[in-house]
Amino acid sequence: MSKTVAKAVVVLDALADGPRTASELGRELEVHTSTALRLVQPLLDARLVRRDADGLYRLGMRLAELGQGVLDELDLRSVARKHLVALSEATRATVHLSQLVDDRIAYVDKIESASPVRTWSRIGRAVPLHTSAASKVILAHLPPERRDDLLARHEFARHTDSTITDPAVFREHLEQVSAQGYATDQFEFEPLVHCVGVPVPDAAGRIEAALSVTTVRTAPDAAEVRRLVTRAREAVSGILAELGPAIGAGPAAGVGPATGAGPATGAGPATGTGPATGIGPGIGAGLGTRAR
Repeated sequence: MSKTVAKAVVVLDALADGPRTASELGRELEVHTSTALRLVQPLLDARLVRRDADGLYRLGMRLAELGQGVLDELDLRSVARKHLVALSEATRATVHLSQLVDDRIAYVDKIESASPVRTWSRIGRAVPLHTSAASKVILAHLPPERRDDLLARHEFARHTDSTITDPAVFREHLEQVSAQGYATDQFEFEPLVHCVGVPVPDAAGRIEAALSVTTVRTAPDAAEVRRLVTRAREAVSGILAELGPAIGAGPAAGVGPATGAGPATGAGPATGTGPATGIGPGIGAGLGTRAR
């Protein structure tokens, strides 16, 4: 390592411990303050270091960007794929991996079931925000301001009699999803298409990805929903174990075993709750071909 690069590393290591003045950096580098300033200047130019109004030097935002790139190199999709395949085979269902990408939630991987019915979802296609189990899980765990920003620009269109079209009701629904640690789509986008979704935390413990299991059938009972949720959580645990110990999977992430008696939203047929609740099967014939 060249002396210049080595000194740059010293600067970054020092600033990682907290802000420094130019003279303090000089002492860390064992050089005169003027020399320290010359060494720091390229780091300032590259946004690896910043100098704030108080005159103190701090780590720059470019480091955050580079760090995020390192995390991205963990490549959730490639690690997750074999677990998605195993989950699809175990449940005989279509399995999706979805992630928040910029201002939308998108499908990033998909394993089709053996069923001849092909689902509407495609890798790269946006996930319907207010009807999808995957999007509900992600939205429920986002910081309020980020969630509000996404929902403020979203149209709560009706797709079936079970679709939640009232934004206030949907926000209450997300609170329920957050509390129970998983979400369901009970025929809210297409009749006979049911889905459960569970969160996939990242290295910082944020929930910006979800794993979902989609079936085409009449309303599953509470026991079946519990089975699908448990299977999905087991798959997430396997993914997190491969990504390494830095990836947290505690109870807050909703990765543990399902312990409830079934989804709080109700797993059976609707009983006059009306479309605003979004908990009953859609009214209509034909197989659903669009997946959440």
